[in-house]
Amino acid sequence: NVSIVVALVCVGVGWDIAAGVALVVSAVCEYPLEHRTRALANLFNQASFGIPTRFAVRVLIALMAVGVIDDRASRLSLAVGGFAVLAVLCVRALHEEYRLVGPLKSMQTRNIAGNPHINDEPAQHIALIAGVQAVLLAVPFAGAPWWAILLAGIVAAGVLTVATLPSLKRSWRLRTAKRKTGFTGPLRQVQDFIDAEQPEIIVHLSGPAEAAYQINTWLEALEAVDRKTLIIVRDLPLFERISQTRLPVLGLPAASELLMLDFSCAKVSLFPSNTGNNIHLLRLPELMSAFIGHGDSDKSASNNPFSRAYDELWVAGEAGADRYRTSGLGIDESRYRFVGRPQVDGIVREPVVGALEVPVILYAPTWEGVNPDQEYSSVRAIGRKLVEELIAAGGVRIVYKPHPFTGQRDPRYRAEHARIVQLLGDAKISTGINHQVVRSGPIIPWFNEATGLITDISSVVSDFLASEKPYAVFDHEGLGPKRFREEYPSSAAATIVSRTGEGVTEFFDVVTGAAPDQLAHYRSKLSTYLLGPTEKRTVAAFVESIEELAERSERERSAYR
Repeated sequence: NVSIVVALVCVGVGWDIAAGVALVVSAVCEYPLEHRTRALANLFNQASFGIPTRFAVRVLIALMAVGVIDDRASRLSLAVGGFAVLAVLCVRALHEEYRLVGPLKSMQTRNIAGNPHINDEPAQHIALIAGVQAVLLAVPFAGAPWWAILLAGIVAAGVLTVATLPSLKRSWRLRTAKRKTGFTGPLRQVQDFIDAEQPEIIVHLSGPAEAAYQINTWLEALEAVDRKTLIIVRDLPLFERISQTRLPVLGLPAASELLMLDFSCAKVSLFPSNTGNNIHLLRLPELMSAFIGHGDSDKSASNNPFSRAYDELWVAGEAGADRYRTSGLGIDESRYRFVGRPQVDGIVREPVVGALEVPVILYAPTWEGVNPDQEYSSVRAIGRKLVEELIAAGGVRIVYKPHPFTGQRDPRYRAEHARIVQLLGDAKISTGINHQVVRSGPIIPWFNEATGLITDISSVVSDFLASEKPYAVFDHEGLGPKRFREEYPSSAAATIVSRTGEGVTEFFDVVTGAAPDQLAHYRSKLSTYLLGPTEKRTVAAFVESIEELAERSERERSAYR
């Protein structure tokens, strides 16, 4: 777009050849604009300055270059060729808009026979569009005769038409099928797959791409279930972030499409998060529903009133049920199922204090929450100060693993996170200690590498307790150690870090062995309260719970099938 402005200026001052070069450059730049700066391209589209409009402006500027294209026939040929290409570009733009707002809803699948899918927009062919525009604009500036300019326009329009027709035909076929049966071809393939495979367990998840950890944490356990399982994801960016799995995954955002599918073969629906569109499966009486969550924590989300909608609430240990009991939601005791926490099966109790020459402190803060009421994070309050104190004390390696949502709601958290990253990078160079920033991936390997943990109220606390190693928790409300431990039971065996940083030095001394670990004997008892007994923290125990719920569904919901 800068090139377009440059071309216009060049024409204005009579530099027609320079204008031609700028126009060709601007056409070629369509590719990086659409592929590498998609947000900017979307902004131009919203401002009615998309690909067709930009091309029309280029042609108009070229027609103004009378110093090069100085005869009437050449200008007319360029105008005709340009109009032909513009017409095809407008058809493509209308088709894209139809696919976005029309009845053909996007869908993606994994491990479903035939790989049925409907993209949210037709094939872009940006490289072809950029090349066609560049050639069409370069020909007249190269001094070609009028007939060559006209031929270039006709060929360019023809090439674009040939590239566009397959997408138009596919949309027509999909629309025709949907009018006749209510099903598009790909959606019918999904129903055929369901009819053939007869999945008995359905897992439903919705949320932003960063919420993929909520299902990824369950994949290993779900793959161990003997009964056939189908994962339904309601947001395509989230679908793209799900880890590799052999389980079938259906990415289907549109409620109207999901409600078309027949799930009468299924017995159980599992929900890792409380989202409004869970109702699209909860409405099915043949399914016995269970909220499985995505971790055990003292956050307010752990006793969400939405939980009353499920047949069962799966909790790791007694603490999970106690959170509901004290919430006043009136949930009957029969709805709790104690399933342990299979994700912690691989957590070890090493390294113990004193085992490493340079102890490892894992700093794993949570994010700022969906609203200020769920703002448990230490990142903005004391994150940088905490890291500075640990670096200044020396002799420890810091591994910083923030929550993937950090800074999503509040840009101040994003800025503070960047400062912590910079601080650790500088310290790594100046001290020679391999401080590390971990941006993605599972946290359990880092639990096993750490001597101790500093974190906030979140499921990280409960999971780390399986190691029974020292940990510290940030007092986000400034309640003081005694009241904070009462309010948030998962911190009962933790060193409490205040909003002013008190407790950091105390924890450092414990991890380095400079002070006795006086809370060690509390951690074993607390881990059982939070996570259930050791024998329940296995994949096998989870599979057994699935079987019990499926059998209950067979007994109580068979009349609906």
